[in-house]
Amino acid sequence: MRISVLIILAVFILLVKSPRAQVCLSDIQLARIEHDKVLEYINFQKEIGFETLDEIEPSVDNVSDTKKYFIRENVYGVKKGLEEVWKKYLQLNPKKSWNGKKVSLGFLFSKKEKRIIYRDENMPKIDTGMVVYLNLRLMKGLVNMATAFEIVRIDKENKVIEFSYLTGNISSGLQRLQFVETSKGRTEIIHTSFYKSNNFAKNYFFYPYFHTRLTNEFHRNIKRMM
Repeated sequence: MRISVLIILAVFILLVKSPRAQVCLSDIQLARIEHDKVLEYINFQKEIGFETLDEIEPSVDNVSDTKKYFIRENVYGVKKGLEEVWKKYLQLNPKKSWNGKKVSLGFLFSKKEKRIIYRDENMPKIDTGMVVYLNLRLMKGLVNMATAFEIVRIDKENKVIEFSYLTGNISSGLQRLQFVETSKGRTEIIHTSFYKSNNFAKNYFFYPYFHTRLTNEFHRNIKRMM
């Protein structure tokens, strides 16, 4: 009797301490993703050797040497106080903030919850470890492409959000949103992009031109939700 109790107790301890099972790329329900380019991106990730969503890392989680990257900065003003704007960005609905003529949400993956979230489900608020897959609609739909990034930092004290492109993305780097209060009690959002690729045209022409239009739409969507 005592041996049976010990066996049951040992099994229980193993189950409690064992980590959650990893989520495989093959677990993604492709029929629930409406963008062909996002589906192609998932296949690309499989082709370069990834088997699980957990193992796909951000291309950079800390920009310590800015000389390695091209830098693009845009500043957005909001006629509301810092705390109100900061709170709104933390509580943003990914399906609404990344939704417009130029960008739309493919799906999300939460590394913390080990869960895939599709567009037709309730959206969680943003958090570190959240991986976002997007479809980019460029040149009025003549060109579509997919991109993905992971939210790597939410600094509540310094009012900073950072998200990094994934390893294997068309560009590597990080985007930083810094929230500051102006002398008039309003808020400025300094959106800084650190990026690089192996393509000269992308670095000097393609990325700067289209990135500004995509970030404009993103911040405009959140302003509307306010």
